Amino acid sequence: MPTHPHMFHTQSTRQHPAGTLLTEMLATATQAADPGLQLAHLLRRDGNQLLIADEILTVRSVVIVAVGKAALRMAASACAILGDLVATGVVVYKDEDASTPRSPQLAYYAAGHPVPDARSQTAARAVRHCVSQTTPDQCILVLLSGGGSALLVDPAPGITLAMLQELTQQLLASGATINHINTVRRRIDRIKGGGLAAAAGHTPLRTLILSDVIGNDLSTIASGPTVANPDPADAAWHVLTSYGLTAQLPAPIVTAVTGASPALVPPAPPPIIIGDIHGALQAAATVARTAGFPVHILTDRLIGEARHVGSTLASIVHYHAHVGTPCCLLAGGETTVTLRRAGHGGRNQELALALALGLEALHTGQPLCAAYASDGGDGPTDAAGAVVTRTSAQRARAAGIDPQQLLAQHDSYHFFAALDDHLRPGATGTNVNDLFLAIIMPETPETR
Repeated sequence: MPTHPHMFHTQSTRQHPAGTLLTEMLATATQAADPGLQLAHLLRRDGNQLLIADEILTVRSVVIVAVGKAALRMAASACAILGDLVATGVVVYKDEDASTPRSPQLAYYAAGHPVPDARSQTAARAVRHCVSQTTPDQCILVLLSGGGSALLVDPAPGITLAMLQELTQQLLASGATINHINTVRRRIDRIKGGGLAAAAGHTPLRTLILSDVIGNDLSTIASGPTVANPDPADAAWHVLTSYGLTAQLPAPIVTAVTGASPALVPPAPPPIIIGDIHGALQAAATVARTAGFPVHILTDRLIGEARHVGSTLASIVHYHAHVGTPCCLLAGGETTVTLRRAGHGGRNQELALALALGLEALHTGQPLCAAYASDGGDGPTDAAGAVVTRTSAQRARAAGIDPQQLLAQHDSYHFFAALDDHLRPGATGTNVNDLFLAIIMPETPETR
């Protein structure tokens, strides 16, 4: 899926001297995480031989199971590479993408995200049925990407979809980390924590992953449907306790998180990571260095409350702006938002709004910053994030907007909509966490 710099233009990138560079960095980072390009490096077919990295399997046919925000792109790429070796399969996705071709041998299911819905349950049943019909002379190729935990749900006995939805909403609103949420999901869902691999029985199963999880924990990506659950038996209960959610839990959920051991997973080679946030950051760094900017990659494990992280990043930008030499700062990860009021925005926009407030007191240098969700969607909005300069808050105040009030209301969307500084590339076909970019240029007499 071609990604072009013009997809990332905003009011500030059009006016700032580093705007072109910022859009090139965003486009290059997104392209580096393109699962189609990565699959072409790892997956090959030679007659009835399936080649995955350094492994060779002789098979009658391949069954594809693709789940996640990049499922359409990954499935299309795999089918293009393997051709008629692909017999059947199931694709479960979040966003419609008319530009991605469909393969007639595959069944396609749209499902709910970030809260699972009835379609998520229907999709899980289709996947379970598909893999249960395979034979040992076939190979199940599982293609996972971010969002799989919500898109594919098969509640444990006694747990209704409504119970699962309510608990998911409570965890999201509590500010629970994705790792903690998935710890719970693995105990209340039969397809997670190795459940999909167990359903495959004796058919060889191989997994290729586009990671949206910090540190690439294989049991956390899509809640680990093809790897054993590594958690202690009481881990999910401890998570629910730590967020104060145990008092009114339905009895079936209590039973699931405190009861039987997870599914046994047949032995198989570990999943292969085909793309992650580290690769996206390195690609963006190469663009900046080529343009002559020293690059500092702060971390690829950025976590914490979005507004607090935004304030911290503002302090780091302050420091480098006062040093007075050009540089580029990069970071990647995934923050959280603990909702206190029902606003409109996403974690990247909230981080960016806090950053804008933190940069309001900066009176030197020309920082141009962006907070960006690599899948093209930040929360329940049509934006992927936002662009910030040191004058963003000032411009908003001049338009009659109170940035502090909007931050308190979790209403970052309307702040950036008023400035025309939303990033709107559309669905990117990939998902490798969030990126923070800052290009810091010295102030010149012309820009004072």
